[in-house]
Amino acid sequence: MKCEDVEPLMIDYLDMNLAPEKTGEIERHLETCEKCLDDLRDLKEILQLISKEEMKKPDDSMRINFYHMLHSEIKRNETGSRAAVKESHIPWYGRSIYRIAAGIALLIAGTLIGVVFYSLIARSGQMKEIAGMKSEINSLKVNSIFAMLKNESSSYRIQAVNYAEEIDAPDENIINALVETLNNDKNVNVRMTAAFALSKFTSQRSVCDSLVSSLQRQDDPILQVTLINILVGIGEKNAIKPIERIISDDNTLDEVRSVAEKGVKMLI
Repeated sequence: MKCEDVEPLMIDYLDMNLAPEKTGEIERHLETCEKCLDDLRDLKEILQLISKEEMKKPDDSMRINFYHMLHSEIKRNETGSRAAVKESHIPWYGRSIYRIAAGIALLIAGTLIGVVFYSLIARSGQMKEIAGMKSEINSLKVNSIFAMLKNESSSYRIQAVNYAEEIDAPDENIINALVETLNNDKNVNVRMTAAFALSKFTSQRSVCDSLVSSLQRQDDPILQVTLINILVGIGEKNAIKPIERIISDDNTLDEVRSVAEKGVKMLI
């Protein structure tokens, strides 16, 4: 069996809709063809993402919550004539109300696009649609991440960080957004979520350097312990000096100092 014979049958293979002999032929081909095996993994990941559950029509609560959020944002923007005048000079796409609306709209659109693309794949069985759909999903995720990171709700920002963590190969903009969140977000839970997300990408030198740099500026005990554990876990020796400064700091909690001392011993 050749690659061009396997590709149209991949969805039926994953759904176990093929005859046993055909399934056997595909499995024998996959044992020797890395390309088709990679394509199969990508397809499985996409199908799990968009067809894990049966698509349901959004209920009225989504519409009500959406308009309630817009109404609240409108009221905030209407207070204070000076703020209103200042905002009038900002392009429509830069205003917070439209950023929130865009973020929600992107998430809803992402779901609908997923359904449409899934239908195309099911009918044609062509791998080009799979690649296009994966690109669309990643693009929607990225746009949603930047919109939601600017939201006032900490739960929205945590969800944005979680979306960033799910991206296979985040670009420099995503990494920088996570670092900015880790260093400057006003909510410690959001900052901690960003730290764990960045720990997934420590194969990149810039991420390791950013985590070391962040450790030097964090004063929250929980975040200090979290970053120490991440850096010790990846064997980052550049973290030794920042950890030693935490140990020598009189304001450091005993529990944090204990974790730091153990971490230094493991890195030396």
